[in-house]
Order: sequence, then C-alpha cells, then structure tokens
Amino acid sequence: MKNWRLYWNTIRHLRTQQLVYQTINRLRSKPSLTIEAVPPATTFLAFAAPDKPQSLTGQTFTFLNQSVSFPTEVDWNYANNGKLWQYNLNYFDFLNQPGLDVEQGIGLIRQFMRQSVELNGGLDPYPVSLRIINWIRFLSHHQLRLADIDVHLRAQVRLLQSRLEYHLLGNHLLENGFALLLGSLYFQDRSLYQKAISLVRSQLTEQLLRDGGHYERSPMYHQIILDRLLDTCQALKKDDWHTDRDADGLLLEQARRMLDWLVTITFSNGAIPLMNDAADEMAPTTAQLRAKAERIGINPQRTSLSDSGFRHFLTPMYEVVANIGTVGPAHQPGHAHADTFSFELHAHGQPVLVDSGTSTYAVNARRQWERSTAAHNTVQLFDADSSEVWGGFRVGRRATVTLLEETPALIRAHHDGYQHLGVSHERQWVMAPNQLAIIDRINDGPTAVARFYLAPGVRPLTVNANRMRFSWGNMEWQNAVKISQKAVQVARQFNQLQPTLVIEVQFKKTVRTIITCVE
Repeated sequence: MKNWRLYWNTIRHLRTQQLVYQTINRLRSKPSLTIEAVPPATTFLAFAAPDKPQSLTGQTFTFLNQSVSFPTEVDWNYANNGKLWQYNLNYFDFLNQPGLDVEQGIGLIRQFMRQSVELNGGLDPYPVSLRIINWIRFLSHHQLRLADIDVHLRAQVRLLQSRLEYHLLGNHLLENGFALLLGSLYFQDRSLYQKAISLVRSQLTEQLLRDGGHYERSPMYHQIILDRLLDTCQALKKDDWHTDRDADGLLLEQARRMLDWLVTITFSNGAIPLMNDAADEMAPTTAQLRAKAERIGINPQRTSLSDSGFRHFLTPMYEVVANIGTVGPAHQPGHAHADTFSFELHAHGQPVLVDSGTSTYAVNARRQWERSTAAHNTVQLFDADSSEVWGGFRVGRRATVTLLEETPALIRAHHDGYQHLGVSHERQWVMAPNQLAIIDRINDGPTAVARFYLAPGVRPLTVNANRMRFSWGNMEWQNAVKISQKAVQVARQFNQLQPTLVIEVQFKKTVRTIITCVE
C-alpha cells in the first residue's frame, strides 16, 4: 500500500502531455543520425569570447571534480563516473574554454563523429542540445566552414527536432528550444526558426515566475538558463537574417527579469544559496552573468521576491536567504529538496549556517540524504521528510506553504508537510539590526528536531546548557529539551565533501532560536 501511495502521489501531478510522451519515449527506437550528402549553407553567429571553465588539459577531461585521461581516442560512452559525467563529456563545453587549440577542437569533434553510431547517452536530447550550441559557438568564433562537421551538426539539429523533451518539460525543454533557435540562425532555416522561437517564447513565459525566478527553484539552474538566454540574445541582436525584433525584445526583457532575481538572492560575497539542487562551479557566477548582460545593455537592479519562495533579508551585520516556497513546479519537481523553511545565514559577509548542498545525482544513500529534511536548516518530525523525496529525482507527497504574515523585518508561514501525521509546523523569522530570532511551533505530536548546519570551519568557542558562543556572535535556544552537536559532511561542489558540525535542537511544541551577531 505504501508503494502504491508513493507512486500515485508522484504520478498524479504529471501533465497528460508528459504521460503521453513518456509512453512514446519508451516505445521509440534508439536515436540515430541521418547524414546528408550535400553540405548545408551556414552563417556565423556572434557570441561572447570563449568563457567556459577549464575542463580539458592535454588529454585529460575534468568534470564534477573527477578527471579521466584518454591517451588516444576519447570514449564518448565512458560511464565509470556516472551519467552526469558522461553527459558533461558529450556537452563539448571544452570547445569554448579560453585558449583551446583550434586543431585539437576540430580533432575532438571528428573523433565524436566517428563514434556517433555507437553512442549511448550522447544522442539523448539534452546533451545534443548543449553540443549543438557549443559546436556553433566554436565554429562561429573561429570562422570555420567544414563540410563534414556541418552536415553532422545539421543531422543533430534534425534529430533534436524529432525528440524534444516533452516527457520532462522544465529546463530540458527550454534548452532544446535554445539549441533549435541558434541552429535555425546558423543554417538560416526559416521554418525551424518559427518553431524554435515559438517554443522558447512559450517556455520562458511559463517557466519564469512573477518575480523573475525560474520555476524549478534552483539558483544554479537559474544561472545556467540565464547564461544560455544571454548568449541567445547576443546572437539575435547581431543577426540580420531574421526580422522578428519583437521576439528579440521579449527575450531581452526575460533576461533582465532573470538577472534582477539572481542579483536579489545572491549573497554580498557573490555566492548563491545552495538550495534545492545547486552546487558551485557548475554555472557562471552572478558577477560573470552581470558582466555578460551589461555588454548587451542589461543593467540589473534588486527586485521584490514573491512566488519563487525565496526571501533575502539584509542588515549591516548579517544576511539571510530563507525558503518559504512550495515544491515546484508540481509537474517537474526533480531538482527539489524537502527543505521547506530552510535558510542560510552569512555574518559579516561570510557563511555561518549553510545548506548541506548537492554532491551527486547518483541514486544512492547520499543523494537521498541530501534531498531529505534532515539535511537542511529546518524542523523534522517523526524522522520523516516534509516532502516525500525519493528515487533521485522524484517527489511524492509534497508540502504546501501558507504565508501568514510578511513585513520588511518579519515573516511567518505554515506548511502542511506533516499533516498526514496529524502535525503542522509554523516558522517565524524576526529581524533586528544585529539579531535574528526564529520561532518554531508545532501544534502537537512527539519531540521535534530543529537543525542548524555550521559552515565548514565554523566552530563554537564555548558551549553552555542552551547557548553557544562563536567568533562572529552567539546562538541560544529557549524551551529546548536537548541540544547536541554531530559531525557531518556538507558539499559546495559535486563529489567534494567537507567536514563540519550540525547542531540538533530537540523541542516540544515551540522553540525560540536567537542568533546575535557581534562586531
């Protein structure tokens, strides 16, 4: 019965379109490329100078902090480091890292072409999308017209047209759209342009929330999508073949909204909160995206946060990013964590309380824990998750948030993630210039646990019964039943774990956490 309920609570949120395309995906044959004999005409597009991270050194590829050397031919099916590493290899981001030798880049493309009949994940729509964009950037930047590469690239565009990710939707479908749009400009294909611009416009309209946040609510994926949108805007701006300037203006406006949101939730030290699936070194930084946006005339400003669920409180001594949003979107919560009412805290510009982060997408115990309520700065009841995360990218039953009160210095909200167990949780944040008070209330039930993950390197100097003193200030708890510390590991990057401490505060019905910053 439990498994039946889990599957039902997961599947019932899917759209009919997703269910139909899930069936189609399972029935269709393995993807393959149809290479035409006649090379297509091409036109070079305008992009920013190569700016991808250094991932290729000599014959060694490094993704997700894991390095693999291929002394002769690259194995594009290499799977020892998992699916995400294989995908990164097939993205071809390394073509656009600064200083890459042009002949080496051409040679790697041709190695890939020779193996394309035997590819496993390399012809999946998502890596195809990113590879199309990276090949077009590389060829355009170096002004290369190579017939064998162009016919292969055209075949990849046509393959993608027939396998758009309607079974997933979300950021995957949007990346499909960006790839087709840039492909239509590169090949000057009018029919493809109309389909692609329609897809990109409709998906941006749907996927961007009112406050400009991306609806999957991952700051990292927000950065990745914004980077792609800015590159697309620049290519459209410099292109004189297409004539749809209204669409250009809409994409620029959406990029501005995304940048405003990103600037608003970014900490003063330039870091993003690592909430939901998010890690450093996977996307351009906020500073890099600001610089890229300014080159095409977009100047950001802070905005009002609303339905993305994030809130950023800033005082002269500390800043807090809190998550009061629901798991969303309902039909695609794959990058969501059970972190309702979690938060991160910086004091004097440095991290003090952090999210446990994302170190892996492998379906294993670590992945399950990183998505769990126990891995976040929030309250857990009955050793259960506030939202039922499972299977690496699945969510069954999920918490719904009700915002009860909000002012510039106070926020109070309630969620029903434990309603099936007969308990509700309310959290309140109260901000003062040098002090943050967090009040947690549960209406009934057993002892609850509030957790606070210290940033690596942050340790209490002294510990009393209900008070801890740090170099940056104090934390104390009123009405706590028991306060303890436990050694844990958190992540800021994939496949890198750092030791730290989590403070676990057991309480009945209510507990008040008072965080005071000192000079």
